[in-house]
Amino acid sequence: MTTTSLRDITDRLDRLPSSRFHISLLVIAGLSLYFDSLDIGLTAFVFSALRTDWGIGPQAIGIIAAIGLMGFAVGSLVVGFIADRYGRKPVIMVCLLLYSAFSALRGLSPNIEVFSILTFFTYVFVGMESCTVPIYLAELWPSRVRGAFHGWMMGFFSVGTASAPLWALLTIPNFGWRWALFLTAPFACIVGLMRSGLPESPRWLYTAGRVQEAEAAVSSIEQRIIAQTGVPLPPVSAHAPTKEAPVLHVPASTILQPPYLWLTLMLWSSWLTVYGVFYTFLSVLPTLLSLEGYSIIKTFQFSIVIYAGFIPGFTFAGYFLEWLDRKYWLLTCFVAVAVFGTLFGFATAVWQVVTFAALTAFFLGGAGSSIYTYTPEIYPTQIRATAMGIASAWGRVGAILLLLAFGVFSVLQGKLALFLVSDVSLVISIVLVVAFGPSTRQRKLEDTSAPAPALPG
Repeated sequence: MTTTSLRDITDRLDRLPSSRFHISLLVIAGLSLYFDSLDIGLTAFVFSALRTDWGIGPQAIGIIAAIGLMGFAVGSLVVGFIADRYGRKPVIMVCLLLYSAFSALRGLSPNIEVFSILTFFTYVFVGMESCTVPIYLAELWPSRVRGAFHGWMMGFFSVGTASAPLWALLTIPNFGWRWALFLTAPFACIVGLMRSGLPESPRWLYTAGRVQEAEAAVSSIEQRIIAQTGVPLPPVSAHAPTKEAPVLHVPASTILQPPYLWLTLMLWSSWLTVYGVFYTFLSVLPTLLSLEGYSIIKTFQFSIVIYAGFIPGFTFAGYFLEWLDRKYWLLTCFVAVAVFGTLFGFATAVWQVVTFAALTAFFLGGAGSSIYTYTPEIYPTQIRATAMGIASAWGRVGAILLLLAFGVFSVLQGKLALFLVSDVSLVISIVLVVAFGPSTRQRKLEDTSAPAPALPG
């Protein structure tokens, strides 16, 4: 079968049965998100340990966490341009290795200044990695299972988050926070090397003008699945043959022009809200619990239970995304985060603190999985990574602002400060999603994205 258009690529990929090939993509790419989130969660517990070792307070922790998120925002912002220009595979191979190196080097920090600088560069590559993996997988998975598979992909992220307090409990009290950072690097490097056998995205190859390579990539995937399943592939949907020239360049400014403008603003608001709350909650929860008077061991134990709420929140979101659609599950999660987060802020009894915090984690995970699935479906292949990266950067801007606000208001309001500030952002995002969020459930990427304008000449 010969590829003559992007629609040929789409039809051939979408009619493939779910197979070990798709599962291997999920596991190898998803493991990187595991280490990304493990590092983010572990850093929160390192902050708690630094309160004792270096005598830093909540305001300093908020500033250091904000510096890391600045690196995350920078990485998210630039990676889209790189991945749209040079491909998805090189980015996801290199970034995990560089992130692992910088993260481990933080364990050698002699003071808070060096630790902050290394944290900035660590999160530059975490930001690049976490934006590119969902794009890459969305371009390879069939549309009928894309939502569910994205949920399982984000399940790796949630398991990494939930593993962080357990990792911290096993390493920090016994070996110190430095070894807690050192020991993550070898595993992450192994996963980075495993990626060498992954294919490049055929969709990207085609829009980059590398049509023969796109044809070869699709054919290789088809042959691999035939060998795994032992049965012929389903026929490709019939349509009139077309001969189209690939649109090789679509400017990044397109995302702020019709028909994308309001979609973009809706997504930027959602990213700012979800990851503003998510990363602030993740970064300061151990500190909040210790400020409430709990011992470091109790803090770690409570955090294991609370962070476990992220696992079903991220993982099962894929099924809700296919059942309710992306828009309606995202709205449900926004409302629930506002309700349970505020109850957590007012909670005093241990069971209230743990229960409301775990429910907040569950719905934050659901919201995170929703926008990671939703965003790649809105934009065409030529600017998909760029748009995803910029939207993700807005999420980190939200986290920076909320962390800095938390550092100021926590002195007066404690843990309630987090949600007194975030509830305003949640309400704004709810209004924008209701007004402008489209339905994308079980539709091809080329159908859910508005037509990409070709440049004249």
